[in-house]
Amino acid sequence: MTKEQLFSYIEEGREIDFEYNDKKYSITYSPSWENDYISFCEYYQDTSDVKTPEELIGVERDGVTVLQMLEELPDNKIWIR
Repeated sequence: MTKEQLFSYIEEGREIDFEYNDKKYSITYSPSWENDYISFCEYYQDTSDVKTPEELIGVERDGVTVLQMLEELPDNKIWIR
């Protein structure tokens, strides 16, 4: 997935699930009346909440950024809802 695709999915309010190094991750967009935010987490682990897609792509897990993970994955390891 490219950075442009990721930004587009976030703008559309889509949820993204993916598997990287045998771990499952989730990206969700949560609009609210006061504060919109984007959440990134490994399933059932600590969540990182950010305000913008630009902040999201720099979030790291195990020394790898969200963008690096998504760019490395084949399409069959990414699920868009």
